[in-house]
This record gives sequence, structure tokens and C-alpha cells, in this order.
Amino acid sequence: MSKQFKFGIVTDNAPLSALSKEWEYFEVPAAIHGNSLFSDAEWHEFRDMYKKDGRPTPMTSHFFGPGKTGSGASGVYYDRDLIEFAASRTVKRMAELGVKAMGCYGGHFKLQEGFSRTKAIDQAISTVNIIADHCEAYGMDLALEPMADLTTLWPRYLEGIEFAKLTGRKCVKVMADLNYFLKLDQPLEDILKYPEYCLNVHIAGEKGQPNVGLRKDIFVHLFKVLKEAGYEKGVSAASPWVPTNGAKEIDWKYETDKTIKFLQEMRADTYK
Repeated sequence: MSKQFKFGIVTDNAPLSALSKEWEYFEVPAAIHGNSLFSDAEWHEFRDMYKKDGRPTPMTSHFFGPGKTGSGASGVYYDRDLIEFAASRTVKRMAELGVKAMGCYGGHFKLQEGFSRTKAIDQAISTVNIIADHCEAYGMDLALEPMADLTTLWPRYLEGIEFAKLTGRKCVKVMADLNYFLKLDQPLEDILKYPEYCLNVHIAGEKGQPNVGLRKDIFVHLFKVLKEAGYEKGVSAASPWVPTNGAKEIDWKYETDKTIKFLQEMRADTYK
């Protein structure tokens, strides 16, 4: 039997202490836990939290975007010096955790009205090259995240791949987020067109964790596509978390235990 993809969780909200060992890795929110504006002492508190737990941290998300509302990777808020500072400091910090691929959010790559698309593309390539330079220095890949916003340069998954190719960097690839596939009615089979380009996968439920709402059939479809693609990396729960037991305050252990069991059952069926 082929190797199976792994289940991880983005730790921007869920406390590590509540997470059972059934979660196979953590996806680090780089701009939240490894923010380039943190002092080293602040960063070390987050770094040591992950190291104490000991689980792998192969991926990141939430890469910092400079400028107004974090949209300065291209367009009117582009600032090369700020991008260089953020990239050098954040990538170095993630390397201390053994991260293998940095996630880079597509929402930072805006095309503002009246701004030259050609210039925005040139700026975006510059931004990605800066981040890629630092990633390559630590043996990391860079995963671009198309996020279904039509005001960005590459809102769709396949457009993200075309942009990754345009950079000419072997380390630059993409990640697949289920929410963004669904938002623009993109077929999940797009992942099969360039399976070597998929570095990470995000999943969520309907306004909550994966077991919230009626997405089980969609997850089954996605998991079959990933199996066909020979995908062996991570599938991260990347979602807001809501109480499902009637409690006013979220019980993190209850909710995260329930979610991982829900996902494990579907994965087991996928690989029968």
C-alpha cells in the first residue's frame, strides 16, 4: 500500500497542550508565532513551546505581507526593504523549528485598480525571489497559496502554478486550500494535472472545523484525488473552531479529538 498523507493542525488558535498525539504534525502560523517584529526573547517562547512538544513542524502559513492590510507583496504598497527584512527574519526563525516549506498567502499579492498589472507581476516575482533566496539557504521550499480573491494576481490553483513556473525557481510551488477551490468552483482534479507542485493542503468545514457542516462527501472526493496523485505530505485543519457540544466556551480537547477521529476514519476508508 502507498504511503498515506498525514493530518496536522494550524496552531494559530488551538493550544498545543490540548492536542492529542493523533495529530501528526503542527503547521506553524509564521507571522503570528514567528513574527519578524518580535524580539528574540518573544520568539524563543514560541520556539520552545514547539520544541517541548516535539512533534514535527514541516509547514507554515500566515507569512507576513508588508504594507496596508498585509497586501504589500505587489502593488502600491510594495516595499522591497520591508519584504527583505520580514523574509530574512521569519525564514530564519522557521528554520529553527525544522520547517520544510514556507507558506505564502496569495492575498498579499494584490492588483489595485489603476495599477499596472505588468508592474505588479514584476514586483510579485521580486517578492517571491526574495523569500525563495532565504528558503533555499535553509533547504526549504516555498508554497504559494492561491486564495480565490479575484483582486489578486493568481486567485486560482492552476494560476498559482503558472506563476510559480514564471519565477523560474525550483523551490517555488503551491498549496491547495479546499475552501478556495470551492469558492471559485475549481475541480479538485486540477491537483492531478501537476501533482509534483502540491506542497500542502488545507481543509475546513462549513464555518468551523472539518467535522462542522455537510462536507464529508467533498472530503472523500479530495482524499481520493490526493491518493491518486501519490500525495504523501500534509493535510492541515485550517479553520475557525466552534463549539459543537452546546458549550459557551470551546473545549479544545473535546473538539480537536472529535475532529481528528472524523478525519482518520475517512483516511482509513480512502486507503482500504
